[in-house]
Amino acid sequence: MMPKSPQSPQSPQSPQSPQSQREPKYGWTAQRLVSPRRGDRHARLLGPQRGFGLGKVLVVLLLVVFFVSLGIKMAPSYLTYYQVRNIMERVVERPELAGAGSRAVLAAVTRQLGIDAVSSVDAKDFHLSREDEDTLLNLDYQVQQHVGLNVDVLMHFEHSVALPRP
Repeated sequence: MMPKSPQSPQSPQSPQSPQSQREPKYGWTAQRLVSPRRGDRHARLLGPQRGFGLGKVLVVLLLVVFFVSLGIKMAPSYLTYYQVRNIMERVVERPELAGAGSRAVLAAVTRQLGIDAVSSVDAKDFHLSREDEDTLLNLDYQVQQHVGLNVDVLMHFEHSVALPRP
């Protein structure tokens, strides 16, 4: 007769550790992919994927196109405004205009607007005013730009510079 050998691990009566009897919660086993149990906090990781759908992409694309077209239509007005501000600051720096009358200052501004080919701002948009002891050259005008259908954008521009004292 054969001597009794210790039970082999493949024997059905062999005691196994509790760790080896359990299946993993999720991941690959030798036989199949184990999915997480209902209520497991990691269930969302292997669940159906959700993302940015086509509808959301179209809405975002529509908003981007709208704001880019709005910027394209408004940009020339802002560029003109900054050009006129630069003209005002250059005219005020001229030494021959120190103590000159309002007509001479406005004529110098109008002449410089013509040189720089600014046609959307006229001499009527400028006026001189006094604050305390300073004389100010003021610019105040509005630009209405058509955006589309019955929508317009109204832009209001203001700027003031102090004239040099005599």
